[in-house]
Amino acid sequence: MSMLMPIGIIMASGAVGGIINALVSDNGFIKPREETAGDVTIIRPGFAGNILLGAAAAFISWGLYGAFSNAVVYGSVAGVGSEEITVSISAIAGAVLVGIGGARWLTNEVDKKLLRTAAAAAAASKASFDDSQKIAVATPAQAFNIAKKMYQE
Repeated sequence: MSMLMPIGIIMASGAVGGIINALVSDNGFIKPREETAGDVTIIRPGFAGNILLGAAAAFISWGLYGAFSNAVVYGSVAGVGSEEITVSISAIAGAVLVGIGGARWLTNEVDKKLLRTAAAAAAASKASFDDSQKIAVATPAQAFNIAKKMYQE
């Protein structure tokens, strides 16, 4: 079996984890884009960022704990390479889990920035009881858009 096949399976499993994160977060399947409020620009990686980070996180996990974790990259060691490398169900499941976790980390970082910017925009705007109630129950992206509208009015 080629060394690239297990890597591809693991990275695809991590990408599935990124897709799952996109489905369970308020980001959904948005395109990557920038959001701007005043002088602040927030990069929203969208579903593509979730998939990419999920695949990268799974690859890192597999590299640390997978079948090739003790493989010698440079130089030689007697006896290395004689065993067949396999991909187990647990490696795939672990890759999906790590993909979800890695993509979730990215989503949380973007959400924190959206909420900080929304709070700053709302604080600099004319007070609105209705808008404050909407922000209280909104997703981070919705809160950002409500506060941005308040700031522009």
